[in-house]
Amino acid sequence: MMHFGKIAIIGAGNVSYTLCNVLKNKGISSFCVFVRNEIEAEKMRQKLSVNVVSDYENILKSDFLIIAVNDDSISEVASHLVDYKGLAVHTSGTKSSELLNRIDRHGVVYPLQTMSKEREISFNEVPLLIHANSKDDLAKLREFAEILSSLVFECDDEQRKTLHLAAVFVSNFTNVMLDIADKLLKNNNLPLSIMQPLGKEMIDKSFEISPEKALTGPARRGDRATIEAHEEMLAKYPKEQEIYKILTNYILEKYHKNEKL
Repeated sequence: MMHFGKIAIIGAGNVSYTLCNVLKNKGISSFCVFVRNEIEAEKMRQKLSVNVVSDYENILKSDFLIIAVNDDSISEVASHLVDYKGLAVHTSGTKSSELLNRIDRHGVVYPLQTMSKEREISFNEVPLLIHANSKDDLAKLREFAEILSSLVFECDDEQRKTLHLAAVFVSNFTNVMLDIADKLLKNNNLPLSIMQPLGKEMIDKSFEISPEKALTGPARRGDRATIEAHEEMLAKYPKEQEIYKILTNYILEKYHKNEKL
């Protein structure tokens, strides 16, 4: 099974599901997937046709281990792997690689993408951020990562934390903005889909010419009459109105701080 040997994965969440599918699509069979919850274990067996185990003895037989669990569980999982002789990596965007320092060979493979069990993604276009505690293992991680994606970057713990923070603004907060828009539209019998061309163009333009140059709208223009009208419309949505004011004031301060009110 390639020269990486036996590849094991720990976890039953979105990242684990996605990696199992990606490996399968690349013709790489997982040696085993460790899942403690029997209900989730059975779901993975049925959906992914993988060898699901619930004891660490099987994991210790693997050569390469991907720990795809929530951040708070990484240390607890690592405590069961002090005798592991292979290369172990976690997939967290915020946690230090040193959480695995009880394992001789350790590192990180962080996929910079939102994932879900219900949706397949083009993994070849997912940035993979890699780090390892030795040059030899870093080279092996790069070789492995480049099989999965064309976008592989060496990235230390602090750089990865910054990327994760930026990703919250790009992905999570953008999703919240869409949810607010969906709420406003639904209350006026309008579909969110009507915003899709606008959203796509905004994203494409921002990445093409920079977010600063791509920004338009009433706050960017200093159109205070429209801003006041919007705030009035949001009077019955106090939480959304507060968000509107914070973002609008941020833009006004950045672009119009020297103008008279």
